[in-house]
Amino acid sequence: MPAQAPISRDVARQAAHWLVLMHEQPLSAAQQQACARWRATNPEHERAWQRVQHVQHQLGSLPSAMAMGTLNRERRQALKTLLVLAAMAPAGYFSYRFGAGQGWMADYRTGVGDRQQLTLTDGSVVDLNTDSAVDVRFDAGQRLIRLVRGELLISTGIDPAGRPLRVASEQGIMEPLGTRFSVRQFSGITQLAVLQGRVRATPAQAAPKVVEAGEQVQFSREAFGPLRPASELSTRWTQGQLVAENMRLSDFLQELSRYRPGRLHGDESVSDVRISGGFQLDNSDAILAALPMTLPVKVEYRTRYWVTVSKA
Repeated sequence: MPAQAPISRDVARQAAHWLVLMHEQPLSAAQQQACARWRATNPEHERAWQRVQHVQHQLGSLPSAMAMGTLNRERRQALKTLLVLAAMAPAGYFSYRFGAGQGWMADYRTGVGDRQQLTLTDGSVVDLNTDSAVDVRFDAGQRLIRLVRGELLISTGIDPAGRPLRVASEQGIMEPLGTRFSVRQFSGITQLAVLQGRVRATPAQAAPKVVEAGEQVQFSREAFGPLRPASELSTRWTQGQLVAENMRLSDFLQELSRYRPGRLHGDESVSDVRISGGFQLDNSDAILAALPMTLPVKVEYRTRYWVTVSKA
C-alpha cells in the first residue's frame, strides 16, 4: 500500500490509543504482545503506527507518564484527537497545519486573529497576542511563564512569598525587576521591549544584560543585537489596533498577516511604499479595502484566504 494512501479513522484511532497508553504507564508484557500483534495484523496498522510515531517526533515528545496523569479529560482527548487527525492527514500536512505542534498543549493559547488577557494568581496581568501560546508554572522556588509561540505583554504582580518571576523563550530567560514589558518569539530570535522598570535578559549561551525602560533588544541564544527605542504604540494590539508610523508597506502587510488566516502577500513593487495610521485589527478586510483609497496600490483576492497587494 502506498505510504501516501489515506489511513482510515478507525485505524488511526487505534494507533493513537496505543501510543497514548504507552505514555500513560509502562506497558505490561501482555500489552506489549497485544500491540505487536495489532501492528502485524495489517499493513495499514503498521503505517498508522509509524505515522503517529512521526507525529510524536515532530512534537518533540509526548508528556511523561507522570505528566500524562495530570492532564484533564479535555486535554487528554485533545491529544488523542490530534494524533488521529495527523495520522489520517497526508504526509507533510501536519507540519504545515499545526506548525510541528508548537503550543497545541500549552496552558493558554490564542488562535489567529484572537487576543486574550489573563490575571495570574500573583496578580500579574498577561496579554496574549494573535496565534500565541504560554505555559505557566508556579512552584515554591519561582514563578515561570514560558512563551511557546507568539507574543505577550506582562504587567508584573508582587508575590508575597518573594518568588522571582521569570519569562522563558527559546533563546533565554528574562527576569523583571517590577515592571511592564513585552516578549515576542521570532524564529531563532527573542524580542524584548521594556516599557516600565527594568528586565535582566540572559541568553542561553551569553552573559546577561539589563534592559531599561524605553529600550528594546533582540537576542539569540548566543548574543544580543543593538538596543533600540521601545514605544507604547507597539502594544496597541492589546486594544485591537495596529499602529504604523511611516512603516514600509511590506512590513505593514507582514504584521497584518499575523491577524488573518491564509496568505497575505505584498508584491516587491510596493515594498518601499510608506504607510502611517491606526488600524482596527478586528476587520482586516476593511483595512485592505482602504489601502487603494490612500496609497497607489491595488488589492487582488485570488480567494478569501489568498490576497496580493501590488502597485496600481
